[in-house]
Amino acid sequence: MMTLFLAVVFILRWVTLPSPLPTGWVRGTPVTITAPIMEEPEHTDTKTIIRAGIWELQLPGYAVITPGDRVRFSGTPEPTVIAGKVTKIVMMDPTFEGMSHTRCVGAFHTGCVAVWLSRLREHCVAVLEKSLPEPMASLAAGILLGVKAQLPADFYQALASTGTTHIIAASGYNVSVVLGVISKALLYMVSRGWATALGLVGVFLYILVAGAGASVIRAGVMGGLTVLAYAWGRPTEAKRLLWVTIVIMLFANPLYLVDPGFQLSVAATWGLLYLEPMIQRIFNNQFLIFNQFSNNQFLKSFQSILADYFYPTLAATVATLPVILWWFGRVSAVSLLANMLVLPIVPLSMALAAVAVLVPVPGALLAYVPLWWMVSVIALFGGGR
Repeated sequence: MMTLFLAVVFILRWVTLPSPLPTGWVRGTPVTITAPIMEEPEHTDTKTIIRAGIWELQLPGYAVITPGDRVRFSGTPEPTVIAGKVTKIVMMDPTFEGMSHTRCVGAFHTGCVAVWLSRLREHCVAVLEKSLPEPMASLAAGILLGVKAQLPADFYQALASTGTTHIIAASGYNVSVVLGVISKALLYMVSRGWATALGLVGVFLYILVAGAGASVIRAGVMGGLTVLAYAWGRPTEAKRLLWVTIVIMLFANPLYLVDPGFQLSVAATWGLLYLEPMIQRIFNNQFLIFNQFSNNQFLKSFQSILADYFYPTLAATVATLPVILWWFGRVSAVSLLANMLVLPIVPLSMALAAVAVLVPVPGALLAYVPLWWMVSVIALFGGGR
């Protein structure tokens, strides 16, 4: 009964969504928009991609735009319509008319905060670029802050070929790493409850530094939920919290339902909460046979490694497979193996990249080895350099 009620409410919420296009707009008619840019632009070899809500603007060349700026563009909208609602708009052949920089004098507002955070990210990236060679520097910036602009094109292609691009995005996994590392470190000093609470504070600060865009916030919610499940050790409550979170986020923004990032976050979290215990039971039943005949310590250590790295990776990979196939039409044949070799190093690389930002010389020396390993694995399986 409750499910039916929520479905009806969501449908009503969906049908009452206002159109982002001007009233009476006709396909093919150009429009002019002015909007604040809150997310870091994405740069490729030939263009700059700017996102403002569901709007996507592709400008030729390299456009310097700081999050927090209000920008004005003109062009012909090409909307994507699903179930009668515009879910995405690509501005075709946009022309840049003007840009006013947000001034942070005498006021404290979201634009001011976005500008300050953008400058902080730029400083962190600059420190990493001076301290580490490429592509290690760009990989460190991607892992730590979700910055992809400086990645060499061939290395980015290797990431895509191996299904490891998620490590350079401010994704649920990266947020989970932050929360997990902070919580585990604090467990030696405070109670589990305080460690988890302070870990969530750390995640909030990480979300701000990583850009605080919609995708990062979504990753924070889903990633935080995943680690809370492990911290509590209460699968039933964690599963219930997952569905409550999904309902709240969809009511806040129904367009999340058709957003691939949201679908991937939900699928990965579902896999960790529902699928991983099933996988673990299957493997444990097999190991039980060997344990009856042997009390091998190596076998027990191997089981522990599988539980920490292989089971979660396999669960998340299998759970997200349908979403990846639907949106991208392909999956990497070496994705599981590449992720198995890379993911255990991500927490260490992330922590040492942060150290390299704070203390460049010794931090960079420490971060070089795990970053070199990740680059080597990705290049080996993905054909990058």
